[in-house]
Amino acid sequence: MSGKRLPNVPFLATLVVLVLAGGGALAITAGAADPNEGTISLGSVDTGWNGKHYAAGVTVLGDACAVPDPSDTLCDHYELTVDVPKSHWEDNDGGVEVRIAWDSEEDDFDLAVFDAGGNLVDNAANGGTSAERVFIPEANSEDGPYSIEVNPYTVTESGYLGGAYLETRADVGPGGGEVPTEPLSGLSCSDGLAGPFPCDGIDLEGFLPTSAIGGGELNDIWGWTDPETGNEYALIGKTTGTAFVDLTDPRAPRYLGDLPSHQSIAGQPVETIFNVWSDIKVHDDHAFIVKEEPLHGMQVFDLTRLRGVTEERTWSEDAHYSYVLDGTASVLEVSDRLNTLDNAHNIAINEESGFAYAIGTSTCGGGGPHVIDIREPKNPKFAGCVSEDGYTHDTQCVNYREGDPDGDRFGGREICFSSNEDSLTIVDVTDKDAPVQLSRLEYEGSAYTHQGWLTPDRRHFLVGDELDETDNGLERTRTYIFNVERLDMPGDPVAYDGDTEAIDHNMYTKGSRVYQANYRAGLRVLDTSDVDQGTMSEVGFFDVYPEDDLPEFNGAWSNYPYFASGNVIVSGIEQGLFVLRPTAEVAG
Repeated sequence: MSGKRLPNVPFLATLVVLVLAGGGALAITAGAADPNEGTISLGSVDTGWNGKHYAAGVTVLGDACAVPDPSDTLCDHYELTVDVPKSHWEDNDGGVEVRIAWDSEEDDFDLAVFDAGGNLVDNAANGGTSAERVFIPEANSEDGPYSIEVNPYTVTESGYLGGAYLETRADVGPGGGEVPTEPLSGLSCSDGLAGPFPCDGIDLEGFLPTSAIGGGELNDIWGWTDPETGNEYALIGKTTGTAFVDLTDPRAPRYLGDLPSHQSIAGQPVETIFNVWSDIKVHDDHAFIVKEEPLHGMQVFDLTRLRGVTEERTWSEDAHYSYVLDGTASVLEVSDRLNTLDNAHNIAINEESGFAYAIGTSTCGGGGPHVIDIREPKNPKFAGCVSEDGYTHDTQCVNYREGDPDGDRFGGREICFSSNEDSLTIVDVTDKDAPVQLSRLEYEGSAYTHQGWLTPDRRHFLVGDELDETDNGLERTRTYIFNVERLDMPGDPVAYDGDTEAIDHNMYTKGSRVYQANYRAGLRVLDTSDVDQGTMSEVGFFDVYPEDDLPEFNGAWSNYPYFASGNVIVSGIEQGLFVLRPTAEVAG
């Protein structure tokens, strides 16, 4: 699970995807860059264009686009205005990422960006790829407008797509607050602190800063237990790929290296500035990894390869799945709401059925669950689409049984509980060719229905709305409690307000507890014993962002509470990996 989806990019509204039996070629509008200029600002953070189409056999020398020259008819040009004052970057980090992408790695486009004075900001000219990117740090109105030059270095009857994206986030320094930049271990929660971290009933077993696990910023996290050895591992999504950490000794976590993102250049991790989202789930000792990155698709990694490894290394994927090419029948309608061609925001897996659900792709009617058969993990196959309710941000899919609430009607069926931006949507996905939407419930106060999880008895579905704290001016973190005893008629939710003002993110239930990763408030553990009465109570916490609990997008992204050891792992976006140990009372 991961944060809010990417904003709209206009150029994909005009993109036509032709899925052909011979290989899924992409048709791109002919002519020069269309449009040939655009503006981004703090209120409108993206823009894009259809690139010029070039005839077969075009070869341009590497220095042909070495200066911005709009009169040149061979190189393609786009003028980018960045309506952001230079003073904005005094208190914020970021800039603008410029990206171009095309269909085949046999073609080769190069990219260069110049400021208003004709000075080269940076260029990208890598061979054997199908995308190039340049980052303009602290892009602003004084140094622009910027000239974007695209060089058709070697093309064969091809064109490209271009886009520019503004990324800005508060400058919080390394880790935010007083987070250390060195590993820590064995810190008990005493007098409200474990080292520099505020806590209640949760000890710190181990901590690895981002620098100790390959760098980048962290996002999603999941866990795997080796069925042969019982060793536990953390699987960590990052802006540079996916990190693997051996937790056999939780007080001395051992970093085993990275799996680079699929679209990495020459096998090296590519630092992503805007598309920071990724997600990981596990089935049959294989990790399935998705990212919002263009052309990433779904990576499959055999986790048994980690067995016995003691040294850091760079890993390779075991299989790959493309939503556009491998899921040919899924391209029901190209979405104008998403901004990459083979992206996914999220992935859910029903380990009992052996099906994965790629969420928020550019397929399936605008981002509905893209269903993949992973019963043979290294041979994933397209299985269907869930398209009726459009974009899905997250989902949990389970097999219903006779003893479950509503099991008399839906026992033996596979049911998905989806957080769909403004609703809880429940779908019967037993027949992958013809899923049936059982219910769709909007609720008062919704701002961005982000993620949720069933209580173990399947009577309630707990939902976090990622934007209600900020958009609705709430003073406390709000969790919505849905009664789902009737799948075709869920009850209106009851709101539970927590103890901090932080934004809620990803949550998971275990026994009578729900483990919430709530950004700047860190990991919060709630008792769900009285959820029938529409209430919960906090029994413990570990705050990974000591400075404050303000409703901002820093700190704890996600957590994984399902290890047999009782340890809980948490990913801190700017901080690193936390291995935590709740007391017996907190764990319930």
